Amino acid sequence: MAEPCTEPLKNRNAPEGWVEEWPPLGPIHPGRGLDKSWTSQFPLSCKGRFIINRHGQRFRLKGVNWYGASDVLHVVGGLDVQSLEVICETIRSLGFTVVRLPFSNEMLRSPVPEGAVNYEKNPRLQSLPAIAVLDEVIRCLGRHRVAVILNNHTTYGEFCGPPSQNSLWFDPTGPFSEKQWMDDWAMMAKRYSRCPQVVGFDLRNEIRPRWSLWPAFGRGHTSRTRWAVRDWAAAALTLGLRLLEICPDSLLVVERIVWPQKDLADYAACPGPLLPRLQGRLVLGVHHYSWSGPGRFVPGWSVPPALSCLVGAIRAVGIITRLNYGDMKPADLRQQVSQEWGSILEADVCPVWVSEFGADLRNPIEMRWLKQFVDILASLDAEWAYWPLNVGPKPGCGADEAYGMLSPDWTPQAAGDERLDLLQALGLPPSQRVAKAEKSGIQMNRPASNAELRSLYGDKDPLRAIRHPSFATALRGKTVASAPGLFLHASAPAFSALSNIGEEEEESPRMRKNSTTPCFNQQVTHAP
Repeated sequence: MAEPCTEPLKNRNAPEGWVEEWPPLGPIHPGRGLDKSWTSQFPLSCKGRFIINRHGQRFRLKGVNWYGASDVLHVVGGLDVQSLEVICETIRSLGFTVVRLPFSNEMLRSPVPEGAVNYEKNPRLQSLPAIAVLDEVIRCLGRHRVAVILNNHTTYGEFCGPPSQNSLWFDPTGPFSEKQWMDDWAMMAKRYSRCPQVVGFDLRNEIRPRWSLWPAFGRGHTSRTRWAVRDWAAAALTLGLRLLEICPDSLLVVERIVWPQKDLADYAACPGPLLPRLQGRLVLGVHHYSWSGPGRFVPGWSVPPALSCLVGAIRAVGIITRLNYGDMKPADLRQQVSQEWGSILEADVCPVWVSEFGADLRNPIEMRWLKQFVDILASLDAEWAYWPLNVGPKPGCGADEAYGMLSPDWTPQAAGDERLDLLQALGLPPSQRVAKAEKSGIQMNRPASNAELRSLYGDKDPLRAIRHPSFATALRGKTVASAPGLFLHASAPAFSALSNIGEEEEESPRMRKNSTTPCFNQQVTHAP
């Protein structure tokens, strides 16, 4: 069994309290007050396209994301406003069965910054380092009968900083190497190996290019004149097998590369890079927003007005994706989702978890898309997690979170929320309402502007990560525009190179029911 990482990770510019190494403390206690009738259903496993508990009943991932431990404050959001117990009870009362809990590698070694926690409301968190606060969050969620899937969201704790630092699963120029990434995960698996509420590990969030390093799936590591390729399949398999040595009953979530964004045929191939070696444990992760899309997508909000005509021209000729998900007609969106990953479920290969999707309640275009997308999720009976639980200012950004569904005090909104109503089609119970809504101070009649969206979701912009001189050199030309969300190049050879990125490998075959081996063949009992 692998031991937690004890090799020092030196950081000359570390803040006071930075942890250079972890002592071999072993697993933490799962916490007192766990409901044994609830924890007795764990661990979970995969049976074909479904996730089941130890009794053979389906366990539906009806989830929500609770970010913060992946950001500059290193702790989950809301602790500066509300008590941990109240927030966890809010999650339970809304009917969510699982929380996707993002964290950063930097958080594992960091103290809690001043102002991140209201210690009058959370006295038990006083003087704890960030990782110990995460322990208490996991324990509290367990007490409230909510499962946890840990998600390595970022390397460095930030939301609105340069995403190039967090684009890959490691930092090729800093202290967080690929080996360190795996050692960190091994430490986390060991730490929570006795916590039945921690049911899985989401290995890495939204992988995308970094400068001249380009992720690929199942192609091996290669180095080329213009860019180098890193194999996400090899890294995910190596780490997954290591984690299963420590926690053999855990689910392993492997997300697809988000730019260029392709279907899951290669990820679910059996035999393939992941299956059958991760059989019974593998869950594939995908993210969908109205402003994201297949292939080489560019969010509309990321395009400065001065460049809109130019971007429209290169979109029209297919250098970047013509239609993002929010631009598609309902029938076309359904067909696109089916082609990308719905066929995996139909073939009964493995579960697919839509672990991020959301919309701004004030934006009628996004809400229209959300209704269409929820209908598709319901028809496919897919696993899901809404993004996010959080409300209020984003750490380090200033702008308020546009997709959150709670009131400013991190309790359910008195008048309910239309997005929660939509999620009832996916198994969430009806939300409870109070007769009169309290004033929140939020201007619900004004959608977020493009500038606000860039501030909120600039880290998800796929092209910010390659806005670097080395990429310009790789494309052998000169930059003519460099703005948040877009990297454009003047020369025809550059556009040609951009249009070929990620397309050099042979296109993967579409998923066919008779060409893939299901994980299991036993019958699933659907629990209420």
